[in-house]
Amino acid sequence: MIAVLLVCIVVMAALQVSSATESVKEAKYEAKFEAKYRLCYEKCEKECLEKGNGQSFCEVKCDEDCGEKEAADKLHIKVKN
Repeated sequence: MIAVLLVCIVVMAALQVSSATESVKEAKYEAKFEAKYRLCYEKCEKECLEKGNGQSFCEVKCDEDCGEKEAADKLHIKVKN
């Protein structure tokens, strides 16, 4: 009975380590896209504001444009500019 308990503990510990490793991989994957989104957004906002558009308009426009690019990048599809 004790041996079964110890085996269960070892299996649960192994699953926990595996889960933690997957979480780290997922965080790195998401961080890559977050950085791309941020760079896209900052560039878009700067260009939009320089054209004389308002802050609110630029926020919405750039969020939509960069969000679309981020989703396309995750799905590995091309988006027309």
